[in-house]
Amino acid sequence: MEAFRKVRLLLLLLGLLSLWGTTPAFAAPSTSGATGMIRIPTADILRPGHISAGAYYWQDHSTVVAAVGLPTGLEVSAAAPWHKGVAGNWTVNAKVALTQEGLLLPAIAIGGEDLGEQNQRSYYAAVSKALPFGFRVHVGAGTGRFKGMFGAVEKVLNPTSLRKKQQGGFPVTSLIVEMDGQKMNYGARMSLAHGVRLDAGWLGQEQRVYLGLTYTN
Repeated sequence: MEAFRKVRLLLLLLGLLSLWGTTPAFAAPSTSGATGMIRIPTADILRPGHISAGAYYWQDHSTVVAAVGLPTGLEVSAAAPWHKGVAGNWTVNAKVALTQEGLLLPAIAIGGEDLGEQNQRSYYAAVSKALPFGFRVHVGAGTGRFKGMFGAVEKVLNPTSLRKKQQGGFPVTSLIVEMDGQKMNYGARMSLAHGVRLDAGWLGQEQRVYLGLTYTN
């Protein structure tokens, strides 16, 4: 009987660990280039030697983004905007991880956006944490374009479909609701293949639909 109780307790503990450890493997660049959601950075950092790149488009506007993970938890990223075919000013960003996400502790990072001050230099701190049932929250505060607080909630749909892909399972998709410091944004991020994400949604500031295609190795 005692052995049975220990086994049951172990199974319960493993179940709780798997529940709290449900962290979507959806690291992808935001429209600013830094790893994040739609327009906000998160506390997620690319691992050393890993890269991400992609492009976003919304009515007459587009931006090409790229990021690389460096040693000591540093991520450097950049974004090159276009408007009606005319190139705008490049922006360069940097983000450093202070803590890694664990079972109970969140990931914490600090960073700067547009460090060359081509448009609007901004600094921020961000916290990210996985919650049960496929939810993950991101909260931050910053200066410049963030205007104080920003945050997002993402929800992973069908998180086991990667195992069922060969049986025709629906691609893993993350739904995103975001406040970027000024407006609400809404989007979905779908995994098309290993590291390849298709993004689509609504930008509140421009009142426009956006599309994006990114890759993270």
